[in-house]
Amino acid sequence: MKTRNVRLGTGETPGAIRVTRRDFLRIGGTGLAGAALLGTAGCGVFEQGGGGEGGGNSIAVNLADNVRDLDSTTTTDSASTAILDNVMAGLYRLDRDDRPVPEQAERVDVSDDGLTYTFTLRDGIKWSNGDPVTSHDFKYAWLRALDPDTAGQYSYIITTFVEGASEFNSGDGSADDVAIETPDDKTLKVTLVSPSPFWLGLSGFFTYYPQNQKFVEQQGEKYAQGADALIYNGPYTLTAFEATQGATLVKNEDYWDAGNVEIPKVEYQIVKEIDTAVNLYESGDLDETEIDSEYVDEYKGKPDFYSTTFFVTWYLVPQLKMPIFQNENVLKAFQMGFNGQALADKILNNGSTAASGLVPEGMAGPGNQTFREAQGPVMPEYDAGQAKELFQKGVEEVGENPSIELLVYDDSTSRDIATFLQSEFKKMGANVSVNSQPFDRALDLQSSGNFQLALEGWIADYNDPMTFLDLFEPGGSFNTSNYNSERFGQLISGAREETDLARRMDMLMEAERILVEEDAGTAPVYFEGEAHLVKPSLKGYYDHKYGATWSLKDWKLEG
Repeated sequence: MKTRNVRLGTGETPGAIRVTRRDFLRIGGTGLAGAALLGTAGCGVFEQGGGGEGGGNSIAVNLADNVRDLDSTTTTDSASTAILDNVMAGLYRLDRDDRPVPEQAERVDVSDDGLTYTFTLRDGIKWSNGDPVTSHDFKYAWLRALDPDTAGQYSYIITTFVEGASEFNSGDGSADDVAIETPDDKTLKVTLVSPSPFWLGLSGFFTYYPQNQKFVEQQGEKYAQGADALIYNGPYTLTAFEATQGATLVKNEDYWDAGNVEIPKVEYQIVKEIDTAVNLYESGDLDETEIDSEYVDEYKGKPDFYSTTFFVTWYLVPQLKMPIFQNENVLKAFQMGFNGQALADKILNNGSTAASGLVPEGMAGPGNQTFREAQGPVMPEYDAGQAKELFQKGVEEVGENPSIELLVYDDSTSRDIATFLQSEFKKMGANVSVNSQPFDRALDLQSSGNFQLALEGWIADYNDPMTFLDLFEPGGSFNTSNYNSERFGQLISGAREETDLARRMDMLMEAERILVEEDAGTAPVYFEGEAHLVKPSLKGYYDHKYGATWSLKDWKLEG
Protein backbone atom coordinates (compact mmCIF):
# COMPACT_ATOMS: atom_id res chain seq x y z
CA MET A 1 0.00 0.00 0.00
CA LYS A 2 2.41 2.84 -0.35
CA THR A 3 2.89 6.41 -1.54
CA ARG A 4 0.76 6.82 0.55
CA ASN A 5 -2.49 7.73 -0.92
CA VAL A 6 -3.29 4.31 -1.52
CA ARG A 7 -6.19 2.88 -3.26
CA LEU A 8 -6.78 -0.39 -5.07
CA GLY A 9 -8.75 -1.48 -8.03
CA THR A 10 -12.10 -3.18 -7.91
CA GLY A 11 -10.93 -6.08 -5.83
CA GLU A 12 -11.49 -8.82 -8.37
CA THR A 13 -7.83 -9.32 -9.07
CA PRO A 14 -5.18 -9.73 -6.39
CA GLY A 15 -2.45 -7.14 -6.41
CA ALA A 16 -0.93 -4.35 -4.42
CA ILE A 17 -1.94 -0.93 -3.38
CA ARG A 18 -1.82 1.92 -5.78
CA VAL A 19 0.21 4.75 -4.41
CA THR A 20 1.02 8.35 -4.96
CA ARG A 21 4.29 9.45 -3.61
CA ARG A 22 4.32 8.95 0.15
CA ASP A 23 1.31 6.78 0.28
CA PHE A 24 2.70 3.44 0.46
CA LEU A 25 0.44 2.38 3.11
CA ARG A 26 0.66 5.46 4.98
CA ILE A 27 -0.77 7.70 2.44
CA GLY A 28 0.96 10.41 0.73
CA GLY A 29 0.43 13.16 -1.68
CA THR A 30 3.38 15.33 -0.82
CA GLY A 31 3.09 18.82 -2.12
CA LEU A 32 -0.70 18.84 -2.43
CA ALA A 33 -2.41 22.09 -1.60
CA GLY A 34 -4.68 22.78 1.33
CA ALA A 35 -2.61 21.61 4.29
CA ALA A 36 -4.42 21.60 7.60
CA LEU A 37 -2.00 22.66 10.30
CA LEU A 38 -2.80 21.22 13.68
CA GLY A 39 -2.26 23.51 16.59
CA THR A 40 -1.88 26.48 14.26
CA ALA A 41 -5.20 26.34 12.45
CA GLY A 42 -7.36 26.57 15.52
CA CYS A 43 -8.74 23.08 15.31
CA GLY A 44 -9.10 22.80 19.05
CA VAL A 45 -9.39 19.01 19.02
CA PHE A 46 -5.71 18.18 18.93
CA GLU A 47 -2.74 19.22 20.98
CA GLN A 48 0.14 20.95 19.28
CA GLY A 49 3.62 19.53 19.34
CA GLY A 50 5.04 16.26 20.50
CA GLY A 51 7.45 14.69 22.92
CA GLY A 52 10.48 15.28 20.74
CA GLU A 53 13.41 17.19 22.14
CA GLY A 54 11.18 19.04 24.54
CA GLY A 55 10.34 15.99 26.62
CA GLY A 56 6.75 15.14 27.46
CA ASN A 57 4.85 11.94 26.95
CA SER A 58 3.48 12.27 23.43
CA ILE A 59 4.74 12.49 19.88
CA ALA A 60 3.38 14.16 16.75
CA VAL A 61 3.88 12.51 13.37
CA ASN A 62 2.83 13.64 9.91
CA LEU A 63 0.13 11.55 8.28
CA ALA A 64 0.48 13.72 5.14
CA ASP A 65 -2.99 13.19 3.69
CA ASN A 66 -6.67 13.06 4.57
CA VAL A 67 -8.20 10.02 6.25
CA ARG A 68 -10.85 8.49 4.03
CA ASP A 69 -12.32 5.40 5.72
CA LEU A 70 -11.78 3.72 9.09
CA ASP A 71 -13.86 0.64 8.32
CA SER A 72 -11.34 -2.18 7.82
CA THR A 73 -13.82 -3.90 5.49
CA THR A 74 -13.88 -1.11 2.93
CA THR A 75 -10.83 1.09 3.47
CA THR A 76 -8.12 1.33 0.82
CA ASP A 77 -5.95 4.34 1.64
CA SER A 78 -2.83 4.39 3.74
CA ALA A 79 -3.69 7.36 5.93
CA SER A 80 -6.67 5.41 7.23
CA THR A 81 -4.67 2.22 7.64
CA ALA A 82 -1.93 4.08 9.50
CA ILE A 83 -4.59 4.61 12.17
CA LEU A 84 -6.20 1.18 11.93
CA ASP A 85 -2.84 -0.62 12.11
CA ASN A 86 -2.34 0.77 15.59
CA VAL A 87 -5.83 0.69 17.11
CA MET A 88 -6.70 -2.75 15.74
CA ALA A 89 -4.84 -6.04 15.87
CA GLY A 90 -4.96 -9.15 13.73
CA LEU A 91 -4.02 -12.75 14.37
CA TYR A 92 -0.37 -12.07 13.54
CA ARG A 93 1.56 -8.88 12.82
CA LEU A 94 4.79 -7.96 11.08
CA ASP A 95 7.81 -7.24 13.27
CA ARG A 96 10.51 -4.69 12.47
CA ASP A 97 12.11 -7.19 10.08
CA ASP A 98 8.75 -7.71 8.33
CA ARG A 99 8.42 -11.24 9.68
CA PRO A 100 5.03 -12.45 10.96
CA VAL A 101 4.87 -12.85 14.74
CA PRO A 102 1.92 -13.82 16.99
CA GLU A 103 -0.51 -11.03 17.91
CA GLN A 104 -4.08 -11.84 18.98
CA ALA A 105 -3.23 -15.48 18.30
CA GLU A 106 -0.66 -17.07 20.57
CA ARG A 107 0.22 -19.71 17.99
CA VAL A 108 -0.73 -21.34 14.71
CA ASP A 109 -0.53 -24.96 13.54
CA VAL A 110 -0.09 -25.47 9.80
CA SER A 111 -1.00 -28.77 8.14
CA ASP A 112 1.68 -30.78 6.34
CA ASP A 113 0.22 -29.86 2.95
CA GLY A 114 0.41 -26.14 3.78
CA LEU A 115 -3.30 -25.61 3.27
CA THR A 116 -4.88 -25.52 6.73
CA TYR A 117 -4.01 -22.96 9.41
CA THR A 118 -5.38 -23.50 12.91
CA PHE A 119 -4.99 -20.42 15.12
CA THR A 120 -5.31 -20.46 18.89
CA LEU A 121 -6.20 -17.08 20.38
CA ARG A 122 -4.61 -15.71 23.52
CA ASP A 123 -6.38 -15.82 26.85
CA GLY A 124 -7.95 -12.59 28.06
CA ILE A 125 -7.82 -10.51 24.89
CA LYS A 126 -10.71 -8.04 24.73
CA TRP A 127 -12.27 -5.11 22.97
CA SER A 128 -12.13 -1.60 24.41
CA ASN A 129 -15.79 -1.95 25.48
CA GLY A 130 -14.90 -4.96 27.61
CA ASP A 131 -16.20 -7.69 25.31
CA PRO A 132 -13.85 -10.62 24.73
CA VAL A 133 -12.21 -10.94 21.33
CA THR A 134 -13.20 -14.34 19.96
CA SER A 135 -12.63 -16.42 16.86
CA HIS A 136 -16.16 -15.47 15.79
CA ASP A 137 -15.08 -11.82 15.53
CA PHE A 138 -12.49 -12.78 12.93
CA LYS A 139 -14.88 -14.96 10.97
CA TYR A 140 -17.56 -12.25 11.03
CA ALA A 141 -15.16 -9.59 9.74
CA TRP A 142 -13.77 -11.79 6.98
CA LEU A 143 -17.22 -12.78 5.77
CA ARG A 144 -18.33 -9.15 5.90
CA ALA A 145 -15.35 -8.28 3.69
CA LEU A 146 -16.45 -11.00 1.25
CA ASP A 147 -20.21 -10.48 1.25
CA PRO A 148 -21.22 -8.90 -2.09
CA ASP A 149 -23.48 -6.51 -0.17
CA THR A 150 -20.70 -5.15 2.08
CA ALA A 151 -17.42 -6.08 0.40
CA GLY A 152 -14.80 -3.47 -0.37
CA GLN A 153 -12.04 -3.23 -2.94
CA TYR A 154 -9.71 -5.28 -0.77
CA SER A 155 -11.92 -8.36 -0.71
CA TYR A 156 -9.45 -9.92 -3.16
CA ILE A 157 -6.87 -10.15 -0.37
CA ILE A 158 -9.11 -12.90 1.05
CA THR A 159 -10.74 -14.30 -2.09
CA THR A 160 -7.35 -15.04 -3.63
CA PHE A 161 -6.31 -17.33 -0.82
CA VAL A 162 -9.20 -18.72 1.26
CA GLU A 163 -11.12 -21.70 -0.10
CA GLY A 164 -14.69 -20.81 -1.09
CA ALA A 165 -14.13 -17.08 -0.59
CA SER A 166 -14.10 -16.17 -4.27
CA GLU A 167 -17.35 -18.01 -4.93
CA PHE A 168 -19.12 -16.26 -2.04
CA ASN A 169 -17.75 -12.87 -3.08
CA SER A 170 -18.85 -13.29 -6.69
CA GLY A 171 -22.34 -14.44 -5.74
CA ASP A 172 -21.79 -17.99 -6.99
CA GLY A 173 -21.54 -19.45 -3.49
CA SER A 174 -22.63 -18.85 0.08
CA ALA A 175 -20.96 -17.92 3.34
CA ASP A 176 -21.23 -21.55 4.38
CA ASP A 177 -18.89 -22.47 1.51
CA VAL A 178 -16.05 -20.33 2.88
CA ALA A 179 -13.47 -22.52 4.64
CA ILE A 180 -13.37 -20.60 7.94
CA GLU A 181 -14.31 -22.63 10.98
CA THR A 182 -14.75 -21.60 14.63
CA PRO A 183 -15.03 -24.80 16.68
CA ASP A 184 -14.82 -22.69 19.86
CA ASP A 185 -14.20 -19.10 20.97
CA LYS A 186 -10.43 -19.50 20.92
CA THR A 187 -9.93 -21.53 17.74
CA LEU A 188 -10.02 -20.35 14.14
CA LYS A 189 -9.39 -22.84 11.34
CA VAL A 190 -8.75 -21.59 7.81
CA THR A 191 -8.19 -23.63 4.65
CA LEU A 192 -6.41 -22.08 1.68
CA VAL A 193 -6.87 -22.71 -2.03
CA SER A 194 -3.19 -23.55 -2.52
CA PRO A 195 -0.03 -23.48 -0.39
CA SER A 196 0.98 -19.84 0.19
CA PRO A 197 3.87 -19.63 2.66
CA PHE A 198 3.60 -15.83 2.80
CA TRP A 199 -0.08 -15.91 3.83
CA LEU A 200 0.66 -15.94 7.56
CA GLY A 201 1.95 -12.39 7.18
CA LEU A 202 -1.33 -11.48 5.50
CA SER A 203 -3.27 -12.57 8.57
CA GLY A 204 -2.21 -9.24 10.06
CA PHE A 205 -3.34 -7.21 7.04
CA PHE A 206 -6.12 -4.72 7.82
CA THR A 207 -8.83 -6.56 5.86
CA TYR A 208 -8.22 -9.51 8.19
CA TYR A 209 -8.78 -7.47 11.38
CA PRO A 210 -11.64 -8.72 13.59
CA GLN A 211 -14.91 -6.88 14.08
CA ASN A 212 -17.45 -7.19 16.87
CA GLN A 213 -20.72 -8.11 15.16
CA LYS A 214 -22.97 -6.76 17.89
CA PHE A 215 -21.21 -3.39 17.91
CA VAL A 216 -21.11 -3.09 14.11
CA GLU A 217 -24.82 -3.81 13.82
CA GLN A 218 -25.67 -1.40 16.66
CA GLN A 219 -23.79 1.39 14.88
CA GLY A 220 -25.33 0.67 11.50
CA GLU A 221 -24.37 3.29 8.91
CA LYS A 222 -22.49 5.25 11.59
CA TYR A 223 -19.97 2.46 12.05
CA ALA A 224 -16.38 3.71 11.77
CA GLN A 225 -17.49 7.30 11.12
CA GLY A 226 -15.78 8.64 14.25
CA ALA A 227 -13.79 7.74 17.34
CA ASP A 228 -16.95 6.73 19.24
CA ALA A 229 -18.22 4.62 16.35
CA LEU A 230 -15.39 2.08 16.69
CA ILE A 231 -14.13 -0.24 19.39
CA TYR A 232 -10.51 -1.30 19.56
CA ASN A 233 -8.38 -4.33 20.31
CA GLY A 234 -4.96 -2.92 19.41
CA PRO A 235 -2.14 -1.11 21.26
CA TYR A 236 -3.97 2.24 21.09
CA THR A 237 -7.49 3.62 21.14
CA LEU A 238 -8.73 6.53 19.07
CA THR A 239 -9.90 9.43 21.22
CA ALA A 240 -10.21 12.19 18.63
CA PHE A 241 -10.55 12.14 14.87
CA GLU A 242 -11.16 14.61 12.06
CA ALA A 243 -10.67 13.36 8.52
CA THR A 244 -8.91 16.49 7.27
CA GLN A 245 -7.13 17.42 10.49
CA GLY A 246 -5.73 14.28 12.09
CA ALA A 247 -6.26 11.93 14.99
CA THR A 248 -5.27 11.37 18.60
CA LEU A 249 -4.25 7.88 19.71
CA VAL A 250 -3.94 6.98 23.38
CA LYS A 251 -2.39 3.83 24.83
CA ASN A 252 -4.91 1.02 25.34
CA GLU A 253 -4.34 -0.20 28.87
CA ASP A 254 -6.47 -3.29 28.18
CA TYR A 255 -4.28 -4.40 25.29
CA TRP A 256 -2.70 -7.79 26.01
CA ASP A 257 0.86 -6.46 25.54
CA ALA A 258 0.31 -2.99 27.03
CA GLY A 259 3.42 -3.36 29.18
CA ASN A 260 5.54 -3.08 26.04
CA VAL A 261 3.75 -0.01 24.65
CA GLU A 262 5.90 2.88 25.89
CA ILE A 263 4.53 5.99 24.17
CA PRO A 264 1.20 6.89 25.84
CA LYS A 265 -0.07 9.36 23.24
CA VAL A 266 0.42 9.89 19.51
CA GLU A 267 -0.90 12.85 17.54
CA TYR A 268 -1.38 12.17 13.84
CA GLN A 269 -1.23 15.50 12.03
CA ILE A 270 -2.05 16.14 8.39
CA VAL A 271 0.47 18.46 6.75
CA LYS A 272 0.58 18.03 3.00
CA GLU A 273 3.20 20.62 2.06
CA ILE A 274 6.73 19.40 2.75
CA ASP A 275 8.08 22.92 3.29
CA THR A 276 5.46 23.51 5.97
CA ALA A 277 6.08 20.11 7.55
CA VAL A 278 9.84 20.76 7.78
CA ASN A 279 9.17 24.12 9.44
CA LEU A 280 6.89 22.45 11.97
CA TYR A 281 9.52 19.79 12.57
CA GLU A 282 12.20 22.40 13.18
CA SER A 283 9.94 24.32 15.57
CA GLY A 284 9.28 21.16 17.58
CA ASP A 285 5.66 20.72 16.51
CA LEU A 286 6.37 17.51 14.61
CA ASP A 287 8.57 14.61 15.67
CA GLU A 288 8.51 12.90 12.27
CA THR A 289 7.84 13.85 8.68
CA GLU A 290 8.80 12.74 5.21
CA ILE A 291 11.07 15.02 3.16
CA ASP A 292 11.84 15.24 -0.54
CA SER A 293 15.05 15.70 -2.51
CA GLU A 294 15.21 19.41 -1.72
CA TYR A 295 15.95 18.64 1.92
CA VAL A 296 17.91 15.39 1.64
CA ASP A 297 21.31 17.00 1.08
CA GLU A 298 20.68 19.40 3.95
CA TYR A 299 19.89 16.69 6.50
CA LYS A 300 21.75 13.64 5.22
CA GLY A 301 24.35 12.55 7.77
CA LYS A 302 22.57 14.25 10.68
CA PRO A 303 21.00 12.26 13.54
CA ASP A 304 17.55 13.33 12.34
CA PHE A 305 17.91 11.70 8.92
CA TYR A 306 16.24 8.36 8.22
CA SER A 307 15.91 6.65 4.85
CA THR A 308 14.56 3.31 3.73
CA THR A 309 13.38 1.46 0.66
CA PHE A 310 10.12 -0.37 0.13
CA PHE A 311 8.68 -3.11 -2.01
CA VAL A 312 7.39 -0.41 -4.33
CA THR A 313 7.72 0.06 -8.07
CA TRP A 314 6.77 3.09 -10.16
CA TYR A 315 6.16 2.26 -13.80
CA LEU A 316 4.82 3.68 -17.06
CA VAL A 317 1.60 2.19 -18.40
CA PRO A 318 0.83 2.76 -22.11
CA GLN A 319 -2.78 2.63 -23.27
CA LEU A 320 -2.43 -0.24 -25.70
CA LYS A 321 -5.65 0.58 -27.52
CA MET A 322 -3.79 3.50 -29.15
CA PRO A 323 -2.25 2.65 -32.53
CA ILE A 324 1.08 4.24 -31.57
CA PHE A 325 1.37 1.86 -28.59
CA GLN A 326 0.49 -1.20 -30.65
CA ASN A 327 3.90 -0.90 -32.27
CA GLU A 328 6.67 -2.96 -30.67
CA ASN A 329 9.44 -0.54 -31.64
CA VAL A 330 7.64 2.40 -30.02
CA LEU A 331 7.05 0.45 -26.79
CA LYS A 332 10.69 -0.59 -26.56
CA ALA A 333 11.79 2.98 -27.33
CA PHE A 334 9.83 4.23 -24.33
CA GLN A 335 11.54 1.60 -22.17
CA MET A 336 15.10 2.59 -23.07
CA GLY A 337 14.49 6.28 -23.75
CA PHE A 338 14.88 7.55 -20.17
CA ASN A 339 17.78 7.43 -17.73
CA GLY A 340 16.22 5.84 -14.66
CA GLN A 341 19.29 6.15 -12.48
CA ALA A 342 19.67 9.85 -13.27
CA LEU A 343 16.03 10.27 -12.29
CA ALA A 344 16.60 8.43 -9.01
CA ASP A 345 19.82 10.29 -8.17
CA LYS A 346 19.07 13.82 -9.36
CA ILE A 347 15.30 14.21 -9.14
CA LEU A 348 14.32 11.92 -6.27
CA ASN A 349 17.54 11.80 -4.24
CA ASN A 350 15.86 9.75 -1.52
CA GLY A 351 17.35 6.27 -1.86
CA SER A 352 15.27 5.26 -4.88
CA THR A 353 17.01 3.25 -7.60
CA ALA A 354 16.37 2.67 -11.29
CA ALA A 355 13.98 -0.24 -11.83
CA SER A 356 15.44 -3.32 -13.49
CA GLY A 357 12.05 -5.03 -13.65
CA LEU A 358 8.51 -4.79 -12.33
CA VAL A 359 9.19 -6.82 -9.16
CA PRO A 360 11.26 -4.71 -6.74
CA GLU A 361 14.56 -5.57 -5.15
CA GLY A 362 14.47 -7.62 -1.95
CA MET A 363 11.20 -9.44 -2.65
CA ALA A 364 11.20 -13.17 -2.00
CA GLY A 365 12.27 -15.48 -4.82
CA PRO A 366 13.28 -19.11 -5.28
CA GLY A 367 15.17 -20.82 -2.46
CA ASN A 368 17.45 -18.41 -0.63
CA GLN A 369 17.53 -15.91 -3.51
CA THR A 370 15.45 -12.81 -3.95
CA PHE A 371 13.35 -12.64 -7.09
CA ARG A 372 15.59 -9.99 -8.64
CA GLU A 373 18.74 -11.97 -7.86
CA ALA A 374 17.32 -15.04 -9.55
CA GLN A 375 15.76 -13.21 -12.48
CA GLY A 376 18.29 -10.51 -13.21
CA PRO A 377 17.32 -7.36 -15.14
CA VAL A 378 14.53 -7.52 -17.69
CA MET A 379 14.51 -3.81 -18.53
CA PRO A 380 16.81 -2.71 -21.38
CA GLU A 381 19.68 -0.39 -20.49
CA TYR A 382 19.24 3.31 -21.16
CA ASP A 383 20.29 4.07 -24.73
CA ALA A 384 19.12 7.43 -26.10
CA GLY A 385 20.47 6.73 -29.58
CA GLN A 386 18.86 3.33 -29.91
CA ALA A 387 15.61 4.68 -28.46
CA LYS A 388 15.51 7.39 -31.13
CA GLU A 389 16.10 4.85 -33.91
CA LEU A 390 13.38 2.54 -32.62
CA PHE A 391 10.90 5.36 -32.11
CA GLN A 392 11.44 6.82 -35.58
CA LYS A 393 11.12 3.36 -37.13
CA GLY A 394 7.92 2.75 -35.19
CA VAL A 395 6.47 6.10 -36.24
CA GLU A 396 7.11 5.25 -39.87
CA GLU A 397 5.40 1.87 -39.44
CA VAL A 398 2.37 3.39 -37.70
CA GLY A 399 2.17 6.31 -40.10
CA GLU A 400 1.80 9.03 -37.48
CA ASN A 401 3.60 10.70 -34.58
CA PRO A 402 0.76 11.87 -32.37
CA SER A 403 1.10 13.99 -29.25
CA ILE A 404 1.05 11.66 -26.24
CA GLU A 405 -0.39 12.81 -22.91
CA LEU A 406 1.38 11.58 -19.76
CA LEU A 407 -0.97 11.31 -16.78
CA VAL A 408 0.65 11.90 -13.37
CA TYR A 409 -0.50 12.79 -9.87
CA ASP A 410 -0.68 16.44 -8.91
CA ASP A 411 2.11 16.58 -6.35
CA SER A 412 5.44 18.32 -6.68
CA THR A 413 7.54 15.16 -6.99
CA SER A 414 5.30 13.64 -9.65
CA ARG A 415 5.42 16.85 -11.64
CA ASP A 416 9.22 16.89 -11.42
CA ILE A 417 9.37 13.29 -12.64
CA ALA A 418 7.00 14.11 -15.49
CA THR A 419 9.13 17.06 -16.59
CA PHE A 420 12.22 14.85 -16.58
CA LEU A 421 10.53 12.11 -18.64
CA GLN A 422 9.06 14.64 -21.03
CA SER A 423 12.54 16.00 -21.72
CA GLU A 424 14.01 12.52 -22.16
CA PHE A 425 11.32 11.40 -24.59
CA LYS A 426 11.67 14.58 -26.60
CA LYS A 427 15.23 13.49 -27.45
CA MET A 428 13.88 10.48 -29.34
CA GLY A 429 11.29 12.58 -31.17
CA ALA A 430 8.23 11.92 -29.03
CA ASN A 431 5.91 14.84 -28.36
CA VAL A 432 4.79 14.22 -24.77
CA SER A 433 2.55 16.61 -22.84
CA VAL A 434 1.84 16.33 -19.12
CA ASN A 435 -1.60 15.99 -17.53
CA SER A 436 -1.26 16.32 -13.75
CA GLN A 437 -4.40 15.50 -11.80
CA PRO A 438 -5.36 15.25 -8.12
CA PHE A 439 -4.95 11.74 -6.78
CA ASP A 440 -8.61 10.70 -6.81
CA ARG A 441 -9.20 12.11 -10.30
CA ALA A 442 -6.06 10.42 -11.64
CA LEU A 443 -7.24 7.10 -10.22
CA ASP A 444 -10.60 7.51 -11.90
CA LEU A 445 -8.92 8.16 -15.24
CA GLN A 446 -6.62 5.18 -14.80
CA SER A 447 -9.30 2.75 -13.70
CA SER A 448 -11.55 3.75 -16.62
CA GLY A 449 -8.69 3.43 -19.12
CA ASN A 450 -9.13 7.09 -20.02
CA PHE A 451 -5.44 7.92 -20.45
CA GLN A 452 -2.71 7.61 -23.06
CA LEU A 453 0.38 7.07 -20.92
CA ALA A 454 0.32 6.98 -17.12
CA LEU A 455 2.88 6.92 -14.31
CA GLU A 456 1.60 4.55 -11.64
CA GLY A 457 3.03 3.14 -8.43
CA TRP A 458 2.28 0.09 -6.28
CA ILE A 459 3.43 -1.29 -2.94
CA ALA A 460 3.35 -4.97 -2.13
CA ASP A 461 0.57 -6.29 0.07
CA TYR A 462 2.62 -9.41 0.77
CA ASN A 463 6.13 -10.67 0.15
CA ASP A 464 5.65 -12.46 -3.15
CA PRO A 465 6.09 -11.40 -6.82
CA MET A 466 2.45 -12.21 -7.57
CA THR A 467 1.40 -8.98 -5.83
CA PHE A 468 2.93 -7.07 -8.76
CA LEU A 469 2.65 -9.41 -11.72
CA ASP A 470 -1.07 -10.08 -11.52
CA LEU A 471 -1.72 -6.36 -12.00
CA PHE A 472 -1.39 -7.02 -15.74
CA GLU A 473 -3.47 -10.18 -15.86
CA PRO A 474 -5.63 -10.10 -19.03
CA GLY A 475 -9.20 -9.26 -18.11
CA GLY A 476 -8.23 -8.29 -14.56
CA SER A 477 -9.61 -5.17 -12.94
CA PHE A 478 -6.13 -3.69 -12.45
CA ASN A 479 -5.15 -4.18 -16.09
CA THR A 480 -6.08 -0.67 -17.21
CA SER A 481 -3.70 -0.69 -20.20
CA ASN A 482 -5.55 -3.58 -21.90
CA TYR A 483 -2.44 -5.73 -21.95
CA ASN A 484 -3.42 -9.08 -23.42
CA SER A 485 -0.98 -11.98 -23.58
CA GLU A 486 -2.45 -15.46 -23.53
CA ARG A 487 0.79 -17.01 -22.29
CA PHE A 488 1.18 -14.40 -19.55
CA GLY A 489 -2.38 -15.05 -18.40
CA GLN A 490 -1.79 -18.80 -18.32
CA LEU A 491 1.32 -18.33 -16.20
CA ILE A 492 -0.43 -16.09 -13.67
CA SER A 493 -3.49 -18.33 -13.29
CA GLY A 494 -1.29 -21.40 -13.21
CA ALA A 495 1.00 -19.97 -10.55
CA ARG A 496 -2.03 -19.42 -8.30
CA GLU A 497 -2.75 -23.13 -8.30
CA GLU A 498 0.76 -24.55 -8.51
CA THR A 499 1.73 -26.49 -5.38
CA ASP A 500 5.38 -26.99 -6.34
CA LEU A 501 6.93 -23.77 -5.02
CA ALA A 502 10.03 -23.95 -7.25
CA ARG A 503 7.95 -24.46 -10.37
CA ARG A 504 5.61 -21.67 -9.27
CA MET A 505 8.51 -19.23 -9.01
CA ASP A 506 9.75 -20.29 -12.47
CA MET A 507 6.31 -19.45 -13.83
CA LEU A 508 6.36 -16.00 -12.25
CA MET A 509 9.83 -15.27 -13.60
CA GLU A 510 8.73 -16.26 -17.10
CA ALA A 511 5.67 -14.05 -16.72
CA GLU A 512 7.79 -11.01 -15.88
CA ARG A 513 10.08 -11.67 -18.84
CA ILE A 514 7.10 -11.84 -21.20
CA LEU A 515 5.48 -8.69 -19.82
CA VAL A 516 8.57 -6.46 -19.64
CA GLU A 517 11.33 -7.95 -21.78
CA GLU A 518 9.39 -9.46 -24.68
CA ASP A 519 6.18 -7.43 -24.97
CA ALA A 520 7.35 -4.14 -23.41
CA GLY A 521 3.86 -4.00 -21.89
CA THR A 522 5.11 -1.67 -19.18
CA ALA A 523 8.25 0.39 -18.55
CA PRO A 524 9.32 0.11 -14.88
CA VAL A 525 10.88 3.43 -13.87
CA TYR A 526 12.21 3.20 -10.32
CA PHE A 527 12.07 1.30 -7.04
CA GLU A 528 10.86 3.61 -4.29
CA GLY A 529 12.92 4.96 -1.45
CA GLU A 530 11.90 7.47 1.19
CA ALA A 531 13.68 9.97 3.38
CA HIS A 532 12.31 11.18 6.70
CA LEU A 533 13.20 13.47 9.55
CA VAL A 534 12.87 11.74 12.92
CA LYS A 535 13.70 13.37 16.24
CA PRO A 536 16.69 11.60 17.85
CA SER A 537 14.63 11.15 21.01
CA LEU A 538 12.22 8.91 19.09
CA LYS A 539 13.93 5.53 19.29
CA GLY A 540 13.10 2.36 17.44
CA TYR A 541 11.46 4.17 14.54
CA TYR A 542 11.03 2.00 11.45
CA ASP A 543 8.77 1.58 8.46
CA HIS A 544 7.40 -1.67 7.03
CA LYS A 545 8.47 -2.50 3.49
CA TYR A 546 5.05 -3.91 2.65
CA GLY A 547 1.64 -4.81 3.99
CA ALA A 548 1.49 -2.51 7.01
CA THR A 549 2.26 1.02 8.08
CA TRP A 550 3.96 2.13 11.26
CA SER A 551 3.97 -0.14 14.31
CA LEU A 552 3.82 2.46 17.07
CA LYS A 553 4.05 -0.13 19.82
CA ASP A 554 7.70 -0.72 18.88
CA TRP A 555 8.69 2.95 19.14
CA LYS A 556 10.29 4.37 22.27
CA LEU A 557 10.58 7.94 23.53
CA GLU A 558 13.60 9.20 25.45
CA GLY A 559 14.42 12.56 26.94
